[in-house]
Amino acid sequence: MAVHNNHSGLLVELLALGSRDGDCQLEVGITRRDGCTRHILSIDEHTYLQIAALVPLSGHKVRLSLYMKWDPFRHTYFSSLVRMRDTFSETLYFNCSESYGEQLRALMEQEDSPSRQAARQEAGENVRNISVPSVHKRAALSGLKYKQTVLLRGLLFGFVLALLLLRMDGGETWLFANSAEAKEDSAKTDRASASVPAGDTRRAAGTGSAAAALNTDSDSMHRLAGIPNPTDSAGLQLPANQSQPARPAPAPVELAAQPQPLYETVELSGDSYEYSLPEGYVALSFDDGPSPYTEQLVDILAKEGVAANFLFIGRNVSRYPGAVRYAGEHGMPVGNHSWDHSDMTANSPEENRSNLEQANRSLEQLVTAPVTIFRPPYGAVNRALAEEAGRQQLKVLLWNRDPEDWKAGSKEAILDYFYRTDPSGGIYLLHEKQITVQALPEIIDFLKGRGLKFAVFK
Repeated sequence: MAVHNNHSGLLVELLALGSRDGDCQLEVGITRRDGCTRHILSIDEHTYLQIAALVPLSGHKVRLSLYMKWDPFRHTYFSSLVRMRDTFSETLYFNCSESYGEQLRALMEQEDSPSRQAARQEAGENVRNISVPSVHKRAALSGLKYKQTVLLRGLLFGFVLALLLLRMDGGETWLFANSAEAKEDSAKTDRASASVPAGDTRRAAGTGSAAAALNTDSDSMHRLAGIPNPTDSAGLQLPANQSQPARPAPAPVELAAQPQPLYETVELSGDSYEYSLPEGYVALSFDDGPSPYTEQLVDILAKEGVAANFLFIGRNVSRYPGAVRYAGEHGMPVGNHSWDHSDMTANSPEENRSNLEQANRSLEQLVTAPVTIFRPPYGAVNRALAEEAGRQQLKVLLWNRDPEDWKAGSKEAILDYFYRTDPSGGIYLLHEKQITVQALPEIIDFLKGRGLKFAVFK
């Protein structure tokens, strides 16, 4: 799910799970780069039962996530674990208490501190090992610096003297362009240019370079816009003393108000979950709409000439049908994010079939393009859910960059994630929040500044 940098050197393995006299305990192994330690945690019964329902430990390795998230729809926290055996790997999700997450986080901080302390000690040793020059060496260095200072001052004095001589000689035009004399010369040149007759193709001597630059810019603009240059006829330049034949003025060309698209469409094969893009590409996606913020997000994207996937929840569509139409009309691919944002891995096959069908029907009544992308809530997906999505011509799309904008306290917190994370190849998970609307223009500027090509999926 989320990509985190904190505690990146720590792994938490579930070793044992047990309950005695109402005391529920969890034994974990913490693996660091420099070793492994074991800890026993006392956890609440609710979290214990949730984990116990998922993890028969015999023959499997189980790795616990270090993080938990808040489910705004069910008003509970949830976390995840990875169950592994040989080449098999499966991510499972469970409800948990806030105290469980805080206890695990405190354990991580405790485990992380020895490695930080060792790093500080190593840095201190490196500082102490730096040799300090002897008194004689310091004196020699001081003498050298004094000689260098004297030489530098001499060169600077000579340069200033040369400038003064040039000033007195009258050849200082380029050096003193802001002086009163230079401004007066410029005014005279402008007056002389204004006195040249309009039909005369020759220019005053002082304006040749400016005219050449203007002509060059004009030529470039006409080439970019695809408009013939009025000074050319069949690619031939008219002689300077020959007036141009009269011809009708070209019809005005209305340039597109919107910038050229800066994104490409990637068609997924549907035979795997898509987690990343090739280097040099980036994708933005927005979950949990439609909402009052959908149209604002679409406007920002369209203004910048880019696009993003919008993954909509079916039961929200009846409240904001216009937002769904607006996204589709502006070229934003609309996808299925389930009907009710439930953990669909806990549903029966029939429940999932109905869930996806109902969400698809609500969306396809409002957009012209077919709905082909499905993002499972919380990223929770198993083989049965993926197969059902495939039967309904939906391709599963996950992500590999998670700024956690749904809980950010400011737009700066969201932007900080982008600045600290390599964006190339990233599929970003964002949400329809006011704070995300505020951050989006700067997010796009940052990604464009890295020279990345935007992508959308179908």
